[in-house]
Amino acid sequence: MKHLITPFIAALGIATFFVVAPARAADHLDTPTVIADPAADIGDLYAWTSADGKRLNLVMDIVGKRFSDRVQYVFHVDSGQRFGATTVGTRLLCQFDAAGIVSCWAGREDRVQGDASVAVGLPSRHGRLRVFAGQRDDPYFNNVRGTRAALSAAADAVRAGQATKDASGFHRFDEKTLQRIGTLWGQTEGGPARNFLAGWTTSALVVSVDLDLVNAGGPMLAVWGRTERRQTAPDDGPPPPGAPIDRMGRALTGNALLATIGTDEAADALKEAYNRAGPADWQDFAPEIGRNLALYDGFDGVVGNQWLAEAKDASPARYRRLAELLADDRLWVDSRQSHCELYLAVERRAAGASLPPDCGGRTPLVNVNAVFRSLLIRGTPDVADDGVTRDDRSHSTIEFPFLAAPASPTPAPASAPASTSTSTSTSSAVTTRSDIAIANLDHLIRQHGDDPAALEYSLMRLQFLADYRVLDRAAEVAQRPTVDAAGDAAASLRRVRALVTLHRFAEAERLLDAAGATPLQRAALLVATGRAGQVLSALTDEAARRPDFARLVALARAEAAVGRLDEADRHYAQALTKLDTTWPFPAASIAFARGQMWAEQGGDAARGAAFYEEALRLLPDYAAAGIHLAELELARGDESSAHARLTRVVRSGDEPEALALLGELHLRQGRTSEGHEEIARAARRYEALLARHPQAFADHAAEFYLGAGRDPRRAWSLARANLRERPTRRAYLLAIRAAEAVNLTREAAALRARMAARHLPHAA
Repeated sequence: MKHLITPFIAALGIATFFVVAPARAADHLDTPTVIADPAADIGDLYAWTSADGKRLNLVMDIVGKRFSDRVQYVFHVDSGQRFGATTVGTRLLCQFDAAGIVSCWAGREDRVQGDASVAVGLPSRHGRLRVFAGQRDDPYFNNVRGTRAALSAAADAVRAGQATKDASGFHRFDEKTLQRIGTLWGQTEGGPARNFLAGWTTSALVVSVDLDLVNAGGPMLAVWGRTERRQTAPDDGPPPPGAPIDRMGRALTGNALLATIGTDEAADALKEAYNRAGPADWQDFAPEIGRNLALYDGFDGVVGNQWLAEAKDASPARYRRLAELLADDRLWVDSRQSHCELYLAVERRAAGASLPPDCGGRTPLVNVNAVFRSLLIRGTPDVADDGVTRDDRSHSTIEFPFLAAPASPTPAPASAPASTSTSTSTSSAVTTRSDIAIANLDHLIRQHGDDPAALEYSLMRLQFLADYRVLDRAAEVAQRPTVDAAGDAAASLRRVRALVTLHRFAEAERLLDAAGATPLQRAALLVATGRAGQVLSALTDEAARRPDFARLVALARAEAAVGRLDEADRHYAQALTKLDTTWPFPAASIAFARGQMWAEQGGDAARGAAFYEEALRLLPDYAAAGIHLAELELARGDESSAHARLTRVVRSGDEPEALALLGELHLRQGRTSEGHEEIARAARRYEALLARHPQAFADHAAEFYLGAGRDPRRAWSLARANLRERPTRRAYLLAIRAAEAVNLTREAAALRARMAARHLPHAA
């Protein structure tokens, strides 16, 4: 649930290098770490007093479909006698087990435990706390594409030198650019403005708590929310704070005002630090917020008319007052008031505005876009720049749980069955249970519909669950024009990602050439096509400059491709220390990559098997890990384990490699009819897949026809096609085997000579 669309480097898939992740809620342009952990990703935060003046109502929206069993969800309510000064803090904390049973604490004063998914909520033992946790319609509304296009137009003008900047940071755009920004902001792809979040479903944690549990310091309440790594609760009270993952206070502050038009790398670094900062460090971000306030001030062409701006001060101090107010990122609620309609009412009244009595805070009914952005652009809270003025559903500030029920049920996508695994990971990585993680993945896929920017989520089903129907989606994206609302570069990189997934490497490279891609942007393609040596130095420098998860994984994959297995393993292990997510997919991917490297390149079956087992502990339905481990089990004579493993993979879908292995095992065991039928099914499945996506399956199908499929001529044809697309050592060896299988000794010798001339390493 984010509000813009941002590309970032990822390292989940073997060929993954660019992810374009959807950004859809008030917490709108979040970091790779947070986006890659939907069960910990805060979309929105709401806080207001009840109509009878007795309770504080709180809502935290979470992007995922299910709450994690490895995350704790915390409302911080600080209280004091006046705005800006709080003296007492109260934590309202909730944890969930794998079945969705919630435990919530209101400090040490009250507690609730049980199933909170019914709409009336679950009351606490003393009746001072009521909790709901489940899916609801998302009350936030905005025109994502219009906002994205407007900010992109501003960024283009700045880069092109079409905007001058004074000493305060104010950007003066020319009239043509101002008109373009305004026009784009009020449209959706050239047409009327549309609510991009219509029909969006969120996981809502709703808490209604007696005011006397949270106002010990005074009637002024300051609310902010945070997700943290789960901690164990002591017998006598709530769990202690855990390592922070995401946080939010006011809508559109933390992510809209950090590197608004800066580079993705700069924005990610700032936002990662912002999400993890404690209150004592929040003011460190005020200078950066001020720089971005200066940008917003320029969107109407009038200098210094932003709310709280010092119009006559031409220094950066012009925006300091508002920057410092916003850096203290808490929703302020005057608990003495029970009328709640004016967003930022407490802050505005403290700044001298004459307003009717109002509690402030934020309710599900407030148009925060209109108020916040209008204050930042022209100093008045009355214009919806993005053209969207209301949600498509009706919500409430009175009737618990306040948010409307989802418009429709949310089943798993039809493309493949959802996981039914209930295994809990026993690996060193502390991650959300696999069935919860897969349910959240499926939820994101369904929510984003046919949005091409959401391709990466679908590709995760392909990578981990062998959902080959996703390739049809990739083919659709590969055929789309390069121009879209996110700009040429993002659309081109999406097409490249789709083409690489389909193993259409030559097309992908032509597109990268046309886009003037950098060596780093070509890295995954070069590694996949046997040219890792061309980019290894650049990847080494990049990982040394910023040794984060994605860069270390990219380096490790390249090192493995050139045969530097020990270095690759060291960098894989280092990458895991940088991985800050409870979603199990990244850690499982690394375990699989290390298993494949050691088993197939290093000749160490035992070490490879241990890593495959690690991947399966994290994700029991990880199809490729199950197949590879079954092959090692068969090689060492453990037919029982291999049979159980392959049966599980086949049961989840007609995975042809698993079918072929199972067929061969049944033939070996004398179950002839069953074995032949499974091998025939594998052949039919391969041919159906080859008919739709020939390059993607040429290598595996060639292996099949050299083995259980017993058609070496078909294997030779497929192996040559595979070699044309990706001339790696693995592809050469496959082609040599196929040539020898059809007695083409001259062709086999020529292939060996070509392979030697390319100086391909032993481990490829």
